[in-house]
Amino acid sequence: MPSKPVGIEAMYVYTPQFCVTSETLANARGAKLTHFTEGIGIGSFSFPPPNEDHVSMAATAALRLMKEQDIDPRDIARIDLATESSREGSRGAPSDVVGALEQAFGTNSFRHVAGVEYKFACIGGVEALRNSCALAAPDWLPEGRHNIVIATDFARYHLRSGEEPTQGAAAAALLIGRKPRLLEIVPRAYGSAMRYEPGDFSKPGGRSIANVNGGLSVGSYLSEMRTAWSGFIAAVKETGFIVPSSGMCVSDSIDKGIWHNPHLKQVQSAHASLLMHEWIGLPSKQDIFRNLGTPPERGETPDHVFYASQPYKDYRKRFMKEPVVVRDFDKRIKPSTVAPFDIGNSYSASVFVGIDSLFETDPEDLAGKTVVLAGYGSGSHALIQATRVPEDYMPVAKRLDLMNRLKRREHLSIGAYETWHDFHDGVQSGLVKPSDISLPRSFASPTFVLSSVGAIKSPTEGQRTYALVA
Repeated sequence: MPSKPVGIEAMYVYTPQFCVTSETLANARGAKLTHFTEGIGIGSFSFPPPNEDHVSMAATAALRLMKEQDIDPRDIARIDLATESSREGSRGAPSDVVGALEQAFGTNSFRHVAGVEYKFACIGGVEALRNSCALAAPDWLPEGRHNIVIATDFARYHLRSGEEPTQGAAAAALLIGRKPRLLEIVPRAYGSAMRYEPGDFSKPGGRSIANVNGGLSVGSYLSEMRTAWSGFIAAVKETGFIVPSSGMCVSDSIDKGIWHNPHLKQVQSAHASLLMHEWIGLPSKQDIFRNLGTPPERGETPDHVFYASQPYKDYRKRFMKEPVVVRDFDKRIKPSTVAPFDIGNSYSASVFVGIDSLFETDPEDLAGKTVVLAGYGSGSHALIQATRVPEDYMPVAKRLDLMNRLKRREHLSIGAYETWHDFHDGVQSGLVKPSDISLPRSFASPTFVLSSVGAIKSPTEGQRTYALVA
C-alpha cells in the first residue's frame, strides 16, 4: 500500500422525501405485490416532485456533506459530477451546483475549483471516484485539501411500463482525500471491460426516458461484469493484494461486495453468475454442480447473448436457490442492497447508495475488510475496484443516517405520483413554471429546489435557477 492512502473520507446520500410504495403501485396496476417485492426486488422507489432535479439533488447532497463535515469551500480543489439525467448538451453540471452552493457559502466562494461532468450511463460515478482519487495523490492535491465527487440521477420510466417499478432517485456526495475514513482505494486492484453495444439502453435526442431492451441489458450487464472480473483476478494476483490459498478462488477472499443495483434481482443474478464461474473449478464446491448438473455451454454464442439465453437463465435461477449460495449472498452482498430496495434505481449513484447501506445495516465489524465496488454502465462498460475499510471507520460511519431518513419519507398516492410524473417534462423544458403547479411547500432543511427554467426560444432558454430552502 502507498504511504499516502486515498479514498472516501466521508459521504452523504440524499434521496427525495417522497416515495411510491410497491403496494400502492401494485394496487393501481392490478398486479401482485410479490411481483414487485420478490420477482423484481423493489420495496418502494423515491420520486422527486417536479421542482427537484439532478442538480438540486446534487447541490443538496454536497451542502449537507460540507456542513456535516465542517468543510470550508477554500479547502475544496475539485467538484466532479456524474449523471445521465442532464439535458444540457454543452455546459457541465458542476457549474450549476457551484451556483447553488454559493447561496449558502457566498458569491465566488468556489471560484477556484476545478471539475467536470462525467457521463457513461450508470458507471459514471465509479469512474469519477477513481479519477478523483488519482488526483488526490500527494503530487496533485495540497495537504489539507479535498475533492468532492457527486453522482446524481433520477431514473424515470413511462407510466404502466414494465420498467415503471424500477424508477428511483438519489444523489451521493463523497469527500475525497488522503485521510480515507470510510473506504481506501487499493491502487491497481481493478478490472475493466468495455464493448460497443448501441441497443441495450439509450436516451437519444435529449430524451428524459430511456429506450430499454430488457433482455439485452441483462445480458450486457452480466457479460461485462464477467469480463471485468477476469481482469480484476489478474490484477489482484499481480499486485499481491489477493493471493488465494490452495483450493480457494479470488471471490472467496472478498469480504463484502457492492454491485450496481437497478433492482435486487439483477444483483442476485450477477452475484450468482460470478460464483458459478469461480466455483465450478473448486473441488470443495463440486457437490453443488453434481446436484444441478453441468452448466450450459456457451459455444460460439457471444457472451451477452448467452447470458440472456433461457438455458443459462434457468440454470442460474436454480443455482441462486442453493443454500450455500443464499448464505453467501446474505453475508457478503445483502447489506449493500437494503437501502436500494427502498430507493429504487439511482443510476450513477447506485453503488454509493450501496456503500451507505453496507455501513448502516451490516452488523459485522468492518474494520480492515476488503470491499469490492462493481460498477456498470449501459453501452456497455463494467469496472470492478477493490477498496479496504480503515481501522478507524466507525466514527464517520455512525454519522450516516440514510436509513432513518427513508423511514420518514412521505408516501405518495397514485394520483399525486402520476401528476408529478406527467409534469416533470414540462417543468424541465421550461414549458411549465414550478409556481404554476401544486408542489410541496416544505422540505427538510437544507434543500435546494428548482425555481425556474428559461422557456424554449426565449433569450434564457434552458437556463436554470435554484433556491435554497433553509
